[in-house]
Amino acid sequence: MLKPLSAYRPEGNKAHLVPSRSVDAYTPAQLFDKLENNPYSFLQIIRPETEILMTNEDRFERVRLRLDQFISKGVFKLDKEPSYFLYEQSVAGRTYTGIIGLLDVNKAKIHLHEKTLESREDLFAEYLKITGFQAEPVLVFGKATQSQKDIVSEIKKGGPTFDFYTTNEIGHRLWTVSSDLCNSLQEALKDQQEYFLADGHHRYGSTCKVAKALVGNKAAQCILTMYMDEEDIGIDSFERWLDTTGLDIGLEAFEHNFSISKKTDDFESVDADLELFTQGQWYCLNYRGRLDKSLPPAYLMSEVLEPIFGIKDAKKDKRITYLHQEPFDQSSVMLSKGLNLGFRLPPVSVEVLKKTALEGGTMPPKSTYIEPKLRSGMLLHLFK
Repeated sequence: MLKPLSAYRPEGNKAHLVPSRSVDAYTPAQLFDKLENNPYSFLQIIRPETEILMTNEDRFERVRLRLDQFISKGVFKLDKEPSYFLYEQSVAGRTYTGIIGLLDVNKAKIHLHEKTLESREDLFAEYLKITGFQAEPVLVFGKATQSQKDIVSEIKKGGPTFDFYTTNEIGHRLWTVSSDLCNSLQEALKDQQEYFLADGHHRYGSTCKVAKALVGNKAAQCILTMYMDEEDIGIDSFERWLDTTGLDIGLEAFEHNFSISKKTDDFESVDADLELFTQGQWYCLNYRGRLDKSLPPAYLMSEVLEPIFGIKDAKKDKRITYLHQEPFDQSSVMLSKGLNLGFRLPPVSVEVLKKTALEGGTMPPKSTYIEPKLRSGMLLHLFK
């Protein structure tokens, strides 16, 4: 069950200045600007070190030192009582709402749909053991009850703890759940034992390793988590763009298996089995025969990428570039990068994601782009 959290969180008048995206989400120029001009940014804590001779242990100890400095200066303060938090994100006309708390990784039944890299898990586990805090919730979903939905609506009637927009025009609102509603919510969540992990597979795997290493530390057995109703989770696709240098592949390569027509509709949705960009034009491709269409990245691989382009491992093949699929044409951007052949895919449904996870399956690389994307440093779970 999702439990209330004793959180360290930014002081009210600094709440809009502290949370950040991951370091990798910024260009070098943006990162430099944030570090130079915002002394309260969470990037000041997690910023990458440039000293060549520093070990990972040295880097991670420095991260914890900087967090301790933020706490001593009052930038982060510890809530006196454990509570749930309700978070709402508004982006591109869509609103996402979730409940933030803690899940015990030893007790909660969490279903995964992706494989992780053990080396990456090990590195982040080392980071967690040394820094002793979690700064970004993993995102899980499940089937919310009407009682849960009613309590969420009641929470939103109160004033939020913070309410701001970031420079990329994303709205962020956070409510600290009052004690009476916290008790009601805890009761409503009591029977919610099954969760599906939407985003944060490596963080979850690393936390499980830390929990085993620090078995006597109760706080280390928990992972900072945001839980959403499965009806509200956002699932988009990734476009696939190929470097076709040395290949002469035209529409005729697709005509045997697909009926082809020029795309005439807008880019709000994909109205075919695949959409193909080649020779400066978007086309709609519909498979002629019988095909399991529940997992578009899988049939793109089996019917197109491997037989036509000889791609056997979509995760490792360097000819493929992945791009978050937007409701507009991105071909001009990709052409400027020298990529002149691309695919747009219908999104994977929540039902397929759940089915894959329950069967212990693994989706192809970049099958889903999950929203919302949560910020680091909005709430902290310290376990040492």
